[in-house]
Amino acid sequence: MSCNSCAKPFSLLRKEKGCPNCGFSYCSKCLDNKMFLPKLNAETKVCAKCKNSQLKPNEPKTFEAPDAYYRRIGAIDPNQLDNSNSNARTKDDQLILDRLQKLKEGRNVTPASTTDEDIKKRLQNIKGETPTTSDAEIYSRLAKLRGVPLEAVSAKPVLPPPDTRTEQEQANDLIKQYMEQTNIDTKYTEEFDGLIGDIEARMQKLKGDNPASQDPAPIQKNDESESEDEETAVKRIVEKIKAEAVLEDDIISPSDELPFCEICNEDARMRCLGCKYLFCKRCFLDHKDDDDGCNRYEPYEAPKVQ
Repeated sequence: MSCNSCAKPFSLLRKEKGCPNCGFSYCSKCLDNKMFLPKLNAETKVCAKCKNSQLKPNEPKTFEAPDAYYRRIGAIDPNQLDNSNSNARTKDDQLILDRLQKLKEGRNVTPASTTDEDIKKRLQNIKGETPTTSDAEIYSRLAKLRGVPLEAVSAKPVLPPPDTRTEQEQANDLIKQYMEQTNIDTKYTEEFDGLIGDIEARMQKLKGDNPASQDPAPIQKNDESESEDEETAVKRIVEKIKAEAVLEDDIISPSDELPFCEICNEDARMRCLGCKYLFCKRCFLDHKDDDDGCNRYEPYEAPKVQ
């Protein structure tokens, strides 16, 4: 921005000030004419144009923008310029004036000659060419995106027909379906048992047993062997649990425990008969609980180090 009178740009030292009468921007040097304004009821500094308009009271009071303002925005009317000023006109100003003149001429043209066909063509040009993708291609793309076969996408949803069966017919159909499912399960179990029997026979052959000594009824033998295997497995598990119990007793022996309180790590003085932990006197009183059986104790002495 610059001053509307001297055209000097505003800066830190040249501040912008507004004329209180016309409202345009001026610097402090150009805003040095004092004048009494009735709307402010005081004497203030105004621009030179406002001061001159006060000296001519007969003329109508109109606020006209300064010439520097019109030169800056390039809004000078070309009809008001004479031939002498046309030579001083720059090339850029001439281009701007030509464009403004063309725009004014274009506004005066009435759009009566525009038809519906022209409007449709313009809309078609704006929209561009319409896609020619068929429905089959769209369904194939949708099936690829979903990861399902094409028939699952292209098939139209069919509503199930209304059930017109009676309650007795529905019950009979459910029983029939249950029996078919039971037959399928039985058949599968028999096939599975047969495969297991074949695998066991092959294993026996690989181990070197005589297949002639086997029982001709393999199913009964398998049942007996399975019962024997279950008994041996139960005995083995019981022996393993006993061995682990013995190991735990060996691991958690009184000689290996540390003679310190479980809470404060001080020297233990008593053993709780409920949880079998070692405590000092103060921590045992804090730990004491009648519901859990931790209300009784026995004195404890740390083993002597040999």
